[in-house]
This record gives sequence, C-alpha cells and structure tokens, in this order.
Amino acid sequence: MLSFSNVFYEIALIMAIATVVGGLALRLRQPLIMAFIVVGIVVGPAGINLVESSEQVELFAELGIALLLFVVGLKLDPHEIQAVGPVAITTGIGQIIITGGLGYLIALALGLNVTSAFYIGIALTFSSTIITVKLFSDQREIDALHGRIALGVLIVQDIVVVLVMIALSAFTGNHQQGFGEALLMVLFKGSCFLICVVLITRYLLPNLLHTLARSTELLLIFAISWAVALASVGDALGFSQEVGAFVAGVALASTPYRTDLGARLVSLRDFLLLFFFINLGVHIDITHFASQLFPALVLSMFVLL
Repeated sequence: MLSFSNVFYEIALIMAIATVVGGLALRLRQPLIMAFIVVGIVVGPAGINLVESSEQVELFAELGIALLLFVVGLKLDPHEIQAVGPVAITTGIGQIIITGGLGYLIALALGLNVTSAFYIGIALTFSSTIITVKLFSDQREIDALHGRIALGVLIVQDIVVVLVMIALSAFTGNHQQGFGEALLMVLFKGSCFLICVVLITRYLLPNLLHTLARSTELLLIFAISWAVALASVGDALGFSQEVGAFVAGVALASTPYRTDLGARLVSLRDFLLLFFFINLGVHIDITHFASQLFPALVLSMFVLL
C-alpha cells in the first residue's frame, strides 16, 4: 500500500497513472472511459490502495458531472426539446416497462427471490447518464437527432428513478408519507423549480449576462457557479444533480453566449470527469466477482441485446 500525507502528491500520481493508462488505451483503440475506470480499480482498495483523499476525488467527480450535463444543456435549444420531447418520453417509458419486466423474469430464472428480482429489474432499466452522454460527446453525436432523443430518454429515466425510489420507500414502509402524497410533493417541487428557473432566465439573466460579458473570466465563473448551484438545488429537491445541471444549461441555451461558454468549458469538463471515472473504479468491489460472474454475464448479455 502506498501512502501520501499530501493530497496534492496523491492527485498528481493518480493523474500520472491515468495519463499512462490512457495512452495505452489510445494505442489499443479502446475508449478512455474504460481506461480511467481501470485506473480507479488499480489505485483503489482492490489495487495499491492509493486513494486516501476520497472526499476530494468525489468533489472533483461531482463538479465534472455538473459541467458535463450543463454543456449538453447549452447545446439544446428549448425549441429542439419540444420537438424530441414526445418521442423521448414515449421511448423512455416503453424501454423502462419492457426492460424492467424482462429483467425481472430473467432474475427469477437465475434463482433470485421476488424482492431481489424486482430490484434487479429496476436496476437494469436505467442507463448511466454520465457515461452515455460522455460517449456521445466523444463521438460528436450528441447534437444529432438520435443523440438528442437518447439524451431525452436519459432525462426521463432520471425523473422516473425519483418516482421509483418513492414507490419503493412507501412499499417497504421506510417513508413517512404515502406514495400519492410523496408523488404530489415531487411534482410540486419540480414545478416550482422550473417556474423559478424560467422567471430568472427571462427577467434577470439577460441584463446580468450582458454586464458580465464585458469580462470573459467573470462570464465563465458565473456559468460554472450557475451550473453547480442548480445541480445542488436539483439534488436538494430530491432530483439528481444531472437534472439540475441540465436545466441550468438549457436556461442559457437561448442566449448569444452559449457557443463561447460551451467551447471554453469542454476542457475543464473533461479534466474533472477523469475523477468521476476513477472514483467509479475505486468503488468497484471485485472480491465477489467469482461468485456472481455467471448471473452478471447473463444480465449483461440481456442489457447488450
């Protein structure tokens, strides 16, 4: 086990390892995402156990998540969202029902009990918004029609996750409110959140952005703080940080500064996302891989198909 008393040294070594492994991945024509996850496994408890400053790594990861969805939101004009919205909602709900149902049946066939199979079915239903959006961005397909529809499906899934968690809490008796009351509360908080963002975007942001635009640095700092603030509000209201950051980006998508902000934030976004994938690898527990290998392979094949 390697140990560093200085967080700076630890981060520097992690970045050096990520650079080497990332270079090898490029030579082998493999995605950088997989390389960074491998780095996380190597520097995590399953490897050399280098990561002692996990809180700092997680903070960088959360900032990267916020900037990723913020930049994606910047590229989506509200009129485009209206165009792909019905398709995304229909596809998202249909995918959740079909995938969840089939996943539940497969889990039962693998010998899991009803409760475990239900949770497996739910887990198989939802995609990783961060990984999917990053892959689309790297392939420059996030602006294409199928990219926008896929993003819409992911946002629908993130919202459904909230509703499913409410239902599970009510079902298991861990929630003080009933499902109906909790659902109404979520809808109320979501509506208030969107109304506040619309009012701020329409009446406050235009003059504020015009003033801040005199300094490129101030405009960039405001954009980052706006993204992180709405991501925090979204998380505090019971939604995900991804939804909040995405809404922050969409709020600025109709401004004349969207292109410049998006271009300037890409490098910072990619740097911070490095820590998200490393953090993901750090938390992968490989000690139970052998016993769970067959069910994992079967369920993975189902997801891929």
